[in-house]
Amino acid sequence: MASTHTPNDSKTDDRTDTKPRAADKVRDAVAHAQDSVQDAAKTMRTTAIEAAERSADHAQTLQGEFDTAVRRNPTLAVLGALGVGMFLGLALTKRS
Repeated sequence: MASTHTPNDSKTDDRTDTKPRAADKVRDAVAHAQDSVQDAAKTMRTTAIEAAERSADHAQTLQGEFDTAVRRNPTLAVLGALGVGMFLGLALTKRS
């Protein structure tokens, strides 16, 4: 018996071929999106770590400068601390 090819058979074959291609495209798109998100997360993590390290270095530098200033002018440091304490005490006291 000879094989006959009908238009309906052709459409079924086309749809069957299209579905795997579409699924492959979706899988590829999802994989690409995952890769992009992972790359962005790695970049953000690296940037955050570098920023934290720079901030820690800057804080240590400021602390060193502050310590040096206090050692050079201890009287001024004590008077400044007293003034700040009085200001905070007055500002935070409840007034009736």
